[in-house]
Amino acid sequence: MNIEILNKLNLLNDKIRYHNSKYHTEDNPEITDIEFDKLCKQYDDIIISNPEFIFLERKSVGGKINNQFQKHQHQKPMGSLINAFSFEDIGDFIDRTYKFLSLKKEFSLELTCEPKIDGLSISLLYLNGSLLNAVTRGDGKVGEIVTENIKTIKDIPHKLKGNYPKFIEIRGEIFMKKNHFEQLNKLQIENNSKIFANSRNAAAGSIRQKDIKILKQRKLNFYAFTIGEYTEDFKFKTQVDLLNKFKGMGLIINKENYLAHSIKEIKEFYTKILSKRHNLDYEIDGLVYKINNKSLQERLGNLSRAPRWAIAHKFPAEVAETILVNIETQVGRTGALTPVGKLEPIRVGGVLVSNVSLHNEDEIYRKDIRIGDTIKIKRAGDVIPQVIGIVKEKRRKDSIVYYAPKYCPSCNSITFKPNGEAVRRCLSGVNCPAQTVEKLKHFVSKNALNIDGLGEKLIEMLFEEGIIKDFADIFNIYKYKDKLEKKVGLGKLSVSNLLDSIESKRQITFDKLIYALGIRHIGEANSKLLAIHYNTVENFRIEMVTAADKTSNSFHELVSIDQIGQSIAEDLVLYFNTDSNLINFDKLLKYMDIINVTRTLIVSPYTNKVIVLTGTLNSMSRDEAKQTLQKLGAKVSSTISKNTDFLIIGDQPGSKAKKAKELGIPIIVEEEWVGIIQKFKD
Repeated sequence: MNIEILNKLNLLNDKIRYHNSKYHTEDNPEITDIEFDKLCKQYDDIIISNPEFIFLERKSVGGKINNQFQKHQHQKPMGSLINAFSFEDIGDFIDRTYKFLSLKKEFSLELTCEPKIDGLSISLLYLNGSLLNAVTRGDGKVGEIVTENIKTIKDIPHKLKGNYPKFIEIRGEIFMKKNHFEQLNKLQIENNSKIFANSRNAAAGSIRQKDIKILKQRKLNFYAFTIGEYTEDFKFKTQVDLLNKFKGMGLIINKENYLAHSIKEIKEFYTKILSKRHNLDYEIDGLVYKINNKSLQERLGNLSRAPRWAIAHKFPAEVAETILVNIETQVGRTGALTPVGKLEPIRVGGVLVSNVSLHNEDEIYRKDIRIGDTIKIKRAGDVIPQVIGIVKEKRRKDSIVYYAPKYCPSCNSITFKPNGEAVRRCLSGVNCPAQTVEKLKHFVSKNALNIDGLGEKLIEMLFEEGIIKDFADIFNIYKYKDKLEKKVGLGKLSVSNLLDSIESKRQITFDKLIYALGIRHIGEANSKLLAIHYNTVENFRIEMVTAADKTSNSFHELVSIDQIGQSIAEDLVLYFNTDSNLINFDKLLKYMDIINVTRTLIVSPYTNKVIVLTGTLNSMSRDEAKQTLQKLGAKVSSTISKNTDFLIIGDQPGSKAKKAKELGIPIIVEEEWVGIIQKFKD
């Protein structure tokens, strides 16, 4: 396994989750949509280029929902879209579509082009034409019921018109027009209230208003653009047909929508909309292209989080200039030292920016970045924006050259930068206060123990006051209940909720425990692999300690686990053979009940069967065949071995068929296999 790639994926995944929460849960994003989308695309592109990491494919969208409103589970998940940033990306999307569907180039593929409005996604459920419920996207699977709030929006009919089905779920975007947004912020200033960073925040914040009177004063709009669940009495053949039916039922669709028949027409429409973007009365951040034909959409199906038949083409990011006032060093949970630039605050893409990522010392030296320089920045997907260059002609004579710290700013230990690596580290581990605090933050974070109410600021305060020094101390916070209730910003109810949340996390799954420890190179996917392989925490602990001997069976077993290589194994062994870590781990286990992890299987005739495809398939593309097999629980392999259960062959099968015969592996011809699949579906 390529550890460098795994590190990139883990880092990107952490940032995606952070910004998802900021955007969807808190309605307080720190980066623009286009830069968040680029971050996601960067992650997805690494997966596509390195298929051995497909198990790390993103499967969720949105963020954890706020508990302010009642929850509702979407019968059909509200996914996101694959993002594109160039016409080359769009060309690749079209080529993939032709290949997946085995279409000939002479086939004319129609695509709808729709402006991508920067608003709040909503699902409207109508029963017998009457509005039954309105639900936000939430995390894509579970959203918030905001029906009463939605009824204040004039664009959303309480009763559908014309011909409507018995049940239909109409999905679209709630947004605030530019002039209404300006009026709202002006009123907020007059009332000394919160200023909204952009119209999307204003729309999302308005929908979550508990006071309907306030909501009625805020002017919101709605465009319908797609469909969720619906009964069989609703028929449509294309996306254009669907939108026209929406219009006939009294819903508003975007008048800028366009039907393209070629990449040339797509380019022309993109140029047209980009040129008039600032003249539109609503904010857009790109275009959405959808395969027009519904039957082709159904054949293409969906990835884990997005449809194959649609793609978002994002507009370019905004670039700004400002002064680099200082460079400070942050220490992460694994001891990594990261330089962060402090800026003269500047607004970029509707967000006030005062910090910028400088990545590492090599990057600073390569770009010759100095304190006092005028720098160009853009919001490029990191927790804080990135420097894209400096303006040398504006360099001041008193600019200061940056030198990497020889000593850790937290514990004053000597820092070390290995040859060939970009990151400088503090090696003192648990003896470094900054590392301990960051490990504690990770331990309680959403994808680890997920302890509500124990945020970063509170972790820092509890550590400074000596209330928590290690993981186990978190379960003893109740001893300081009276002291915490007197803290500003807490109070009895907050402290009571916090203690309840901590108590509820005494029982967690084995994989969550491994991930929560914050071991270098150990992400969620590797944690699950380890938990499944070692079955119990007791066995895992024994094996990790024994694996300190690299000649032992324990070490050889560890490195033989799929996706666990030499470097990851060494990090695990080092962690569990460091006395302080082992002491803290054993102390923690006294407070927790660890649940074993079992592999979830799909029950079908192909469950856990290893299947290889060979030759040219006529009924569908190789990708579509793989998708069909995987849906039925099969493990699709590219090589024939004694572990292969079946070989499916098309035209001109080649050497795999010969090898299968030699090994006595059952061979299924394409026509027979398609018949079997059809019978199983029926």
